[in-house]
Amino acid sequence: MWQFVKFRGQQYGLMQTPYLDDRLDPEKATRSAARHLRDLYNQFGDWYLAIAAYNCGPGNVQKAVERTGYADFWELRSRRVLPLETTNYVPIILAMTIMAKNAKEYDLDGVVPETPLEYDVATITSPTHLALVADLTETPVSEIQALNPALLRNLAPAGYQLNVPRGTGVPLVAALETVPADRRASWRVHKVESGETLAMIGKRYGASPSVIAAANRMASESPEAGDLLAIPQAAVTPSAARKPAARRSSSTSAHGATAQKQSSKKSTVHSTAAPKPAPKAGTVAKASHKRPGSAGRT
Repeated sequence: MWQFVKFRGQQYGLMQTPYLDDRLDPEKATRSAARHLRDLYNQFGDWYLAIAAYNCGPGNVQKAVERTGYADFWELRSRRVLPLETTNYVPIILAMTIMAKNAKEYDLDGVVPETPLEYDVATITSPTHLALVADLTETPVSEIQALNPALLRNLAPAGYQLNVPRGTGVPLVAALETVPADRRASWRVHKVESGETLAMIGKRYGASPSVIAAANRMASESPEAGDLLAIPQAAVTPSAARKPAARRSSSTSAHGATAQKQSSKKSTVHSTAAPKPAPKAGTVAKASHKRPGSAGRT
């Protein structure tokens, strides 16, 4: 995965806030890295110098060229006017390229790439907790987190393009409309299982049965299996920081960006196939047949 130092990431449109860091998004970071390399090539007119500048910064390469009068990476390398790491960085990139293009000669022809990652993208219109997204897509929170490595917390901010399992994007957007926009950071949605009571559900989420009943306009406190109930002020912590995934070792870049070693590439697929049927979000106990979230807003 590509990584940018803070100022370089901002230069190429990678947002960094207390809630997200686009530098950790594989697709966004890769596209930004490609634009950065293109700009460096346009500046130096040579790919070796562009790669060197990507590693140690265009300013350092430009100074080395001006000091020696040579716009040639190998000459600059022999004169030791570039950082030691950079003098090794370019050959490493070239070696990787040669091996990839001649996989059979290096016994790499048996390597099978991972299957491309496919997912939908849903636009989040108000701060939304990932636990609520997991409820509505019937997906583990850990899977939602894995699809969105740029999120530093379990909260997707307004305007965020949230990656969700393929086929769940359209149903998710529709289901979120059943939860008040200003409550999506703390409310949950629970699918009632056979034998569950409001007391049992309330204990699980830290909400009183009466509050759940009021929020869902329930005429009876006896929900039926399969009903979806909005759970007000559920026991989630929107502000709790989420630890970023451990980063694998990579070549360090002082001024530009670096590439982490990965065994496969992943691609985004915006599904055009028929989505999964939307969950019965918005339904409550069949005794009342009214929308969750239509009452109990405090």
